[in-house]
Amino acid sequence: MSSGAKLIKVHAGRDLSSQRVRGVLDIVPEGFLTTMARWLICVAVSLLYAQAASAQPAAPPPTPILIDRVMSPGAGATVTNGVARLLARGEEQFLPLRLFTDEGKLRRGANAAYRLLKVGLFDDPQENWLRVANHEVFGHGGRLRELFDGPISYDLPPPPPYGRGGGATFFEFTRAPTVEEVLAVTVGGMEANYVLARALAQDAITDGRWNYRDALRYFYSEYDTIRYIRSVDPLEEEGHDVGDFLRIYNNVATKVGERTISSRQLRRNALVSFANPLLAYSYYSTFVSYVWQGRTTAPVPMIHLGATRYLPMVRFHLTSFGTEFVLDNAFVRNGRFLDVTLTSGQTVGARTWSVGALATRIVSVEKWTIGGQATVWHRPEWGEQFAVTASREVAARGAHALAFVAESGFKTDGFAAGDRLRQGAFLRIGAALTPTSRRLP
Repeated sequence: MSSGAKLIKVHAGRDLSSQRVRGVLDIVPEGFLTTMARWLICVAVSLLYAQAASAQPAAPPPTPILIDRVMSPGAGATVTNGVARLLARGEEQFLPLRLFTDEGKLRRGANAAYRLLKVGLFDDPQENWLRVANHEVFGHGGRLRELFDGPISYDLPPPPPYGRGGGATFFEFTRAPTVEEVLAVTVGGMEANYVLARALAQDAITDGRWNYRDALRYFYSEYDTIRYIRSVDPLEEEGHDVGDFLRIYNNVATKVGERTISSRQLRRNALVSFANPLLAYSYYSTFVSYVWQGRTTAPVPMIHLGATRYLPMVRFHLTSFGTEFVLDNAFVRNGRFLDVTLTSGQTVGARTWSVGALATRIVSVEKWTIGGQATVWHRPEWGEQFAVTASREVAARGAHALAFVAESGFKTDGFAAGDRLRQGAFLRIGAALTPTSRRLP
């Protein structure tokens, strides 16, 4: 694995020429960014749709590709996921699953060695680089575009074994930020990959299976926060996201006479994230099912409660108000996904909690399929968020349908992963390529 992506704060007037920055991508005006995102969506969906009828082991899950005004962590994660799936599908057209028929131990071993080499030279570098790009461009960058108007640029070098890997975000604060804003920018990279991991988990749990590339992407996304927290030490240099989080949080806590957080405590808390069975499933899907057995998809085992499938997942992550433990309770019945989320956390001088629910395919109205989510929290002020997602088929071909998707909602002030920090309405639009087998009965 590459070294972690780091956040570098560049204050006004600082000479960037002294920084060894390679391949920096400058953020362009907002209108142009949105236009380019629309083109990206059109190209990705068109290519996926054109190849939908080709013989593939599994149809792509229906996570939509969405855009919003600032390409927030929530919208950006869907674009990252869409691009990754497009690259994976293109790779499948040129690189075979096996070199020889699986007859005899020697040929099976040679095929397994070939797939392991393919993972190391093609699949892993792509997913590693996309993790870093999502972390920097849609994580730190998404929060910066939302809250400030200053220039932003990135360093996204090639991943190992082709380059040094890692990444960095360079920016200027155009005004004095609040503590909450600084923390939101600091943890934004991990937040973006947290959102991506949740989307991948939703697809896999709904289908009951996942493609090994989705599994590998999930591992990188979910492990981003774990790896970052587990790597922090008390004397961490500036630019390490978790180290910066600790310094900012503890400075505020010390000034008001409240308890601080140690790096050792964070590392210990992060261990709870290993109680997420999808991490083990992702490893099995990639290295056992795909590399050794030559299968591009693998099952996602769940607890069966009659006709309902259930899977609990535990996570620990960092937010703009402090730390938080998350328990996701995912249920699937008749192709409908329901996630009941409970959280318990710590902010300066107070405990926090929240309760939320997300459901897909709640009802069908005319030709629209409606889903939604809602969350209420106490951190320590009360707050809430709700959103409705509506999709409608606009074209169908074979086993797939192209759908228009719109997500809109409202939230009060406070942190909600992927969404705006301040109170207000939000809107995202995009498209999804959905298997027709997922149509409501």
